Amino acid sequence: MSAKSYFHQLDAKNRMRIPAKLREELGEGYTITRGPGGCLNVFTAAQMDGLKKLFATINPFNVNEMNTARFFLANSWDAEEDKQGRILIPENLRKYANLTRNVIVFSGPTCIEIWDEDTFNRTFGPAEMDFEALAKVYDNLKNNA
Repeated sequence: MSAKSYFHQLDAKNRMRIPAKLREELGEGYTITRGPGGCLNVFTAAQMDGLKKLFATINPFNVNEMNTARFFLANSWDAEEDKQGRILIPENLRKYANLTRNVIVFSGPTCIEIWDEDTFNRTFGPAEMDFEALAKVYDNLKNNA
């Protein structure tokens, strides 16, 4: 997946375009759901199939496992592009991610991510980044690979 960020806007009907390069990566049929940190995650059909298969193996009597699956699936939306290549961002997901107008779309570590521009800048702006902490996480990942 590419690492480029794209800046887009929601239109008056709460629709947006996924950048063409990222749409190619997503392929046909993709799903939008809540992501950690206040973003939206966009999963390919194959990724969603894998998650659904994983959820099908959980213990139906384990409340934590069931609630995790319920939360994820209840907050998922199968995106449908219109003739202009726009997708609707449903109200529940828009509110969760605080999407108002300006959005940032990029290929994250595991899926495409959609962020409200202000939230993204507050979370990842230069003043917020502790590079020493990032280096420790990187070293941990590298040592566990």
